Amino acid sequence: MSGRVTSTDGGCVVFKNDRDAHRWVLIGGPESLTAGTAYVIQGVAMDAMDPACPQGLPFQVSEATPAERDDRPIPLPSTSPAGAPVTLTGVVTAGVEAGCRVLRTDDGTFTLIGEVWVADGTRVTVRGTRSDNLRSTCMQGPVLEVATLTPAG
Repeated sequence: MSGRVTSTDGGCVVFKNDRDAHRWVLIGGPESLTAGTAYVIQGVAMDAMDPACPQGLPFQVSEATPAERDDRPIPLPSTSPAGAPVTLTGVVTAGVEAGCRVLRTDDGTFTLIGEVWVADGTRVTVRGTRSDNLRSTCMQGPVLEVATLTPAG
């Protein structure tokens, strides 16, 4: 995956990927990586948080190479025009910013605004309105204003 090392504070090498702005804590030889530098990394994602580095889930690095960064805007997922009612099925997870909840679908990641009462990791169907003109501190894809949210079977 490609992205940028955002911090090396306290010995925790934090990497923010370009695709969905997910934060990872790199382990397994990232000592030579520099904060602010773009890299392409290969390895394996882990699913257990390291209490010493709570900034993100651990990512075991097998290879890291500096990358030429393309700063052109990354297009947002587009399942329908803004303002149109949508029905999406995906998994609710915590966003990269505190207090944010997102829906990860096959079509992309959407910031959920409204009542999201299910636990992280729950597969749900959300009916709502996509709002490209709303801004959120979550910064993870277009905003989806939740009308209804039901667990998916």
